[in-house]
Amino acid sequence: MRLKKIIFILLFILFSATAHSEPVESMTLHGAGEAYYLKFIKVYDAALYTRHPASAEQIQRGEVSKCLLLQYDVSLKQQDFVKAANTVLGRQFATEQLEMVRTELRQLHDSYIDVQDGDQYSLCYDSQEKRTTLSHNNKELVRIYSEKFAEIYFSIWLGENSPLDDTLRDNLLARNEGTGR
Repeated sequence: MRLKKIIFILLFILFSATAHSEPVESMTLHGAGEAYYLKFIKVYDAALYTRHPASAEQIQRGEVSKCLLLQYDVSLKQQDFVKAANTVLGRQFATEQLEMVRTELRQLHDSYIDVQDGDQYSLCYDSQEKRTTLSHNNKELVRIYSEKFAEIYFSIWLGENSPLDDTLRDNLLARNEGTGR
């Protein structure tokens, strides 16, 4: 009887731990591309995964769960991420719009750490829980619960208006032909 109780507790803990996460392994590749600095220095490979097939508009509005994986080819400092994000967001949104998510922006930016060649960041959004998770090499760094924040922050890569790179955005939002969709 005691063994059954222990097994039940272990299964409950395991289920609880996985029920609230959205592993990329359970998602489908939607699109992929590369990011360059000065058009010739490759910075990272990017891949966008979604839980269900979705249109670009649904993805941009935050109606579907998604994960953006960035596999780095160069080393970068924490302040480089913050500077790049603030630059792109400053082009895309009015100060008043960014002020609405200032706390969340600070929380995410404070969570960034330096990366080395081969490191990976993942930025995942769970549309049911309205939760954005930033992970470095599969280690969770921060969780932020805000649908508005997710829409704003993912626009760095996926936004219609002045994203980081138009070609990268188009490649990420293009449905992957290999998925049969």
